Amino acid sequence: METGSPAKGRFKLYEKLELQEFQEKFVIKSMESPSHGFSIDRHDGNIEPLDDDDTNAPSPSKVSTIYGVVGTIRLLKGTYIIVITSRKEVGNFLGFPVYGVTSMNFLSCNEVLKQSTSQEKRDEAHFLTLLKTVESTPGLYYSYETDITLNLQRRWQLAEGWITKPIWKQADPRFVWNKNLLDQLIEQKLDEFIIPMIQGSFQTAQLKLKESPATLTLVSRRCTRRLGTRMWRRGANLEGDVANFIETEQVVEVNGLRSSLLQIRGSIPLLWEQIVDLSYKPQLRVINHEQTSEVVERHFHDLVQRYGETIALDLTDKQGDEGQLSAAFASEMEKLPDVRYISFDFHHICGSSNFDNLRFLCDQIAEDFEKQG
Repeated sequence: METGSPAKGRFKLYEKLELQEFQEKFVIKSMESPSHGFSIDRHDGNIEPLDDDDTNAPSPSKVSTIYGVVGTIRLLKGTYIIVITSRKEVGNFLGFPVYGVTSMNFLSCNEVLKQSTSQEKRDEAHFLTLLKTVESTPGLYYSYETDITLNLQRRWQLAEGWITKPIWKQADPRFVWNKNLLDQLIEQKLDEFIIPMIQGSFQTAQLKLKESPATLTLVSRRCTRRLGTRMWRRGANLEGDVANFIETEQVVEVNGLRSSLLQIRGSIPLLWEQIVDLSYKPQLRVINHEQTSEVVERHFHDLVQRYGETIALDLTDKQGDEGQLSAAFASEMEKLPDVRYISFDFHHICGSSNFDNLRFLCDQIAEDFEKQG
């Protein structure tokens, strides 16, 4: 637990930006501090911080308000800059407002395409269509005043001056959804414009605990390693990173105190795949690989380093394909003396609605919960 008080010298991002459109370039300025900003060349996407000469520039053809820069990306020929055009405040994290992205825009800097072949233009249009799926990505969250990628337990271990650093330097890169889009902004040292975002979920609620007002915050952060959609992306890679790894944190704030409970989940850390077809439960295949044991060991070594003592709960079916996967997992876990492994056939014991039977699992892990606090 920690007592909550805002720190002095906390780093803050620019919240409202003005987007100016010129024939040759886009200019993005802070509304709070108009001398701070940068330009993006519409021919090649090069970014330059504003200098004093920019104050005498001609009037832009269009001016609009944006709420942040997601980053830049280069396709086959052109560069695109992704900006936040609308947002919604969804709650607070440790006393600071958190926003969800509700719409984005892609600014095209690809005049060079005019000299491209018709095939290159078709390819570029195809990749741009794929890129625009980003617009429909649900659950993108960020804050201008604090880093939301780091859980409270990690923050508590950091040095006191940490929060004076730019927010992107405070962030846990595993959970920065747009980290590969920020390179150009980082290169130009545009720290006040660099917004680390998470993809996941964010909810907050007000309630009472023993008559004291309390705030409950639930935040899930999706890891950027081994990304992919369910079914298509399964298991681990050779480094021990698993598909669909998510850290969920529950923060309770009451009477000036904060308490954080962490739960992590991910695909079973073996080398396995699912052959996607039209069936409801596609067949899965465990890949026999000489490095399987090392992969499992790397995965749990990373978890223990980051989170401390870890209990592995295997919730798979014990029959059919899943049964083979579970048996292979149990066999590997026997080789890891430092991680407690518990197999719990969730579907068989709890069925579709008999969740009272979860008490059998709770009984098995009650002592560990007590020990972990």
